[in-house]
Amino acid sequence: MLFISCMGIWGNLIDYDIYRNGIEITAKVIEAPENCENISSRGGFCKLEYNGKIYVERAGNKFCHLVSGKTKVKMLTNKNYSDLIFPDEFNNFEFASGFLLLAFGIFLIIKNFKHKKVIE
Repeated sequence: MLFISCMGIWGNLIDYDIYRNGIEITAKVIEAPENCENISSRGGFCKLEYNGKIYVERAGNKFCHLVSGKTKVKMLTNKNYSDLIFPDEFNNFEFASGFLLLAFGIFLIIKNFKHKKVIE
């Protein structure tokens, strides 16, 4: 559980950095879902091109309308241009949930150690 929460926190820290300090760019839409009505929150991938590099991003039903039928889309990227996110993709709840999961994992470990000391 600790490992999973740390992975989630790391990914969210990268997105947070892009959200706060990112550079707004216009990427070319290469491939996108044609119909957004049947897209789930985990589906609807699109291919974007910026600076000759191809990015595969999950648009989901939340951002599908930004790429479907479009030739260009505004995105945020970091200084290295290694990651792209949609302008409103960062979510404070997702950011906090990683820390909550980490706190819960630490709580379980402490509780388990106290339980073992009582048994001995």
